[in-house]
Amino acid sequence: MADCDVLIVGAGPVGLLTALTLAQAGAKVMVIEGNAAPNDSPRAASYFATSLIVFRELGILDEVDARGIHVSLFGHHVPEYDFHALISMECMKGITYDYQLHVGQHILCDIVIDRLRQRDMPVLFGHRLTGLHDDGGLVRATIETAEGVQQIDARWVIGADGARSAVRRLAGIAWDGFTWDNHFIATNVYCDMASLGYQQANFICDPVSGGVVAQLDAEGLWRLTYSEDAWLEPETYRDRLPSRYRGFIPKGMKYEIASSSPYALHQRCSETLRKGRILLAGDAGHTTNPCGGLGLTSGMWTGVVLADLLGAVLKGDEDAAILDRWSDERRRIFLDIVNPGAIRNKVMMEERDPLQRRKDMEGVKPMIDNPELAKLMMFFPFRVIGDTLREGSRWAGVDPTIAAGLELSERHSQLA
Repeated sequence: MADCDVLIVGAGPVGLLTALTLAQAGAKVMVIEGNAAPNDSPRAASYFATSLIVFRELGILDEVDARGIHVSLFGHHVPEYDFHALISMECMKGITYDYQLHVGQHILCDIVIDRLRQRDMPVLFGHRLTGLHDDGGLVRATIETAEGVQQIDARWVIGADGARSAVRRLAGIAWDGFTWDNHFIATNVYCDMASLGYQQANFICDPVSGGVVAQLDAEGLWRLTYSEDAWLEPETYRDRLPSRYRGFIPKGMKYEIASSSPYALHQRCSETLRKGRILLAGDAGHTTNPCGGLGLTSGMWTGVVLADLLGAVLKGDEDAAILDRWSDERRRIFLDIVNPGAIRNKVMMEERDPLQRRKDMEGVKPMIDNPELAKLMMFFPFRVIGDTLREGSRWAGVDPTIAAGLELSERHSQLA
């Protein structure tokens, strides 16, 4: 007898939103997480209108909205040419949300955990997955806890446990692609970045001091992310941080670092997102660099579309074969849209050829004053929704770009 319908490994945004979607569909869900508490290290914190639709449909938008800040201007900077473009999200008004929401992942996770526990769905921290056995009818998970080894039997298991997924490894699923030869340093810093000309969201194109700067809350906390060559030891990044900061913050300007973390950058996709009764979502299934925010956005949609389909399978409304179609569709979304788009964004940020940097800059200029061109940038993330695969899906018809007649199929990334 199963302990739960679905065991979800990983209590990050993707795992928890997938769990809540399943719980609302009537499934008995359990979430386990190896860490002792929600991860509050610097990670993706920008939620596009694409994600706000998910929050709205799950009934958590008002609560998340109250804890975050609205961002309606995007700054694109090429310091070498003293180019500072402001692109407004007002072009989205009347079609969908005309802002993106900045809020820490740990805040979002706390909100969803509370909703799950209101439904008596356990979220267990300090539970590390060490084994999986799929017998075709149930999956037995072996878990290490402070109280000893436990076993949980589930009808299905979803791995939403990140790029270093234990679920993917234990299932023997190949992780195809490549790892970049540089890594990112993500920092949360208290500093008056607005006085330096930064908008609440910024993309900085420079071969040395390229990066992302974004305001995280109303109390003066900002995200500053930059890259370092892979041959530099990640363990010693703090020694180099003050000199790297000078590319973004003038010498003598006061700042206080709240937290920081290095992380590797991948462009990888699992060979399948389904193996028997084991499924993958988020970075466990497909992983991209964060330039453009397409990783978390696509990971969320992979999870919530899966939850809708799996909920229908559990009720007997759909055959489990639909999950193979889901795997194919989500891999297509990643390989055809997310992966090339995020690569293009990262290459633009780090471009060394001055002629190409100028060409990229000229491509951005028309978006400043032309709302129709700005729409192509702002609505690009809606391409990650993809085919929701069944007529009765709760996600069918939520993409506003279709009714608005927006043609995005020829767009390769937000900025090109």
